[in-house]
Formats: sequence, structure tokens, C-alpha cells
Amino acid sequence: MVLARGRRSSNAFTNVVAMPNDLPYLRVGLAVSKRVGNAVTRNLVKRRIRSAFASVDVSDGWDVVVTAKPESSESSYSDLDRALKKSIERVGVRVNHFGTVKSQVVV
Repeated sequence: MVLARGRRSSNAFTNVVAMPNDLPYLRVGLAVSKRVGNAVTRNLVKRRIRSAFASVDVSDGWDVVVTAKPESSESSYSDLDRALKKSIERVGVRVNHFGTVKSQVVV
């Protein structure tokens, strides 16, 4: 449903699709194909994406699907983090830069 109806944003490392939901928390889905690399590399990319979502306070009530591109395996953590945060803001997810309460993230 999210992939069919959600708002999309792309960068060099990921494709992001997001759609509002009626839940009090953010849900994140990850898709990292074999084109990204071997199992170790794919797991590294997934950990970095999860960490990027855990380190930012986002508004509640969104379903977000992140699809990693092969270039994500060669990027630094800071580049991937910055690009991902920019993409989630672009699709309409409000990022609380100075928030004191962190949202619950379900990955």
C-alpha cells in the first residue's frame, strides 16, 4: 500500500516512500537487495539506515519504506545519514530538530 500510494523521494543512496497512518508511532520498512552486496554488506547498510532513523526525532504516524541502492554500500555513514534525513523531510515527514521527546520507531 505504501509503495503504491506514498510520496516518493530519491537520492544517490536510497529511494524513500512515505505515507501517513493513524498509529501513534513511526513504522519503517527496509529493502536491501543482493545488488547492494553480499550478506555482510547488506546487513551493514540495514544497520546504518536503522541507526539514522533512531538518531532523529520524527513526527508520529507514518509508514516509511526505504529501498537501498547499490551505491549505499560504498557511502560513509555520515553521507547516508544526511541523505536519508533530507529525503524523509522531502516526502513530508516532519523532523523535529530540537525535540526533547523521541518517537517510538518500529523497524
